[in-house]
Amino acid sequence: SSGINAEWPLRPGCKDSPVQLVNAFTGATLASFTAFNNVEVLISAFSVCYLSRDKVLGGYCKHVRVFDATRPGRDCTVIPVGDLQHQNNNSIVSTVAAHPTVDGLFGAGCYNSTVGLYSSQIKGVLMPFYGPQHGVTQILFSKDGNRLYCGSRMEGEIYCFDTRYNGSVLHTYHRDVQTNQRIQFDINKSESMLATGNHDGTVLLFDLSGEQSVVNQEDDGMSELRFEAHTDTVNGVSFHPYWGLLATVSGRRHFHIEDSETEENSLKIWSF
Repeated sequence: SSGINAEWPLRPGCKDSPVQLVNAFTGATLASFTAFNNVEVLISAFSVCYLSRDKVLGGYCKHVRVFDATRPGRDCTVIPVGDLQHQNNNSIVSTVAAHPTVDGLFGAGCYNSTVGLYSSQIKGVLMPFYGPQHGVTQILFSKDGNRLYCGSRMEGEIYCFDTRYNGSVLHTYHRDVQTNQRIQFDINKSESMLATGNHDGTVLLFDLSGEQSVVNQEDDGMSELRFEAHTDTVNGVSFHPYWGLLATVSGRRHFHIEDSETEENSLKIWSF
């Protein structure tokens, strides 16, 4: 194949398994991308995304690997993801995202709270981003690549960084995160709204229309809309790429210490 087909999603490997390329309609495995450490033991990716039409990017411990999607196997390019002070990241690369306009450029976040902008052609961090105090669970570029959104576990802020001017903080959005799980956020197609889950089962929708005019200021704590979606923690939100729909998912680990604790594991779709 000359490139990646839109119906071929990536399936990150579980423990001791490779990253796989699968057919979305049949579920058949089309290709596998394997990684081994210095003693030839298979290692698994903690995060994965497409770097380009024919490149697959996987996040591992201390580094990322770039695979050629047209040549499955173990051949890859290893790129160290350096710590911001010591150039030696001793942490898991928990999230990766490809820059939408610049080929070979990508962002990477780690569980040691470091976030940086990297290139597949140059070793070392190109631009560090400062703000998160806990393990980073998700990063997301805007369509033009000028802004990078970042969320962390056990931290009630989503940071919006400016990728053009030394990674300064443009805006901060507040939410309720009280667990170590990934509390996902998403941005709609027109980039006018940011949605995020909350620990209390609600969903927050923030207005992004005036974002570019706000520099180094926090929001006033008021979201455009807050609604109760579930009775348990909302850990996943996702906008439909074309229609005015929002999918939300709930669930978290319960120890059943208190009988009054509500548990819900469900998927809901909302129309706007």
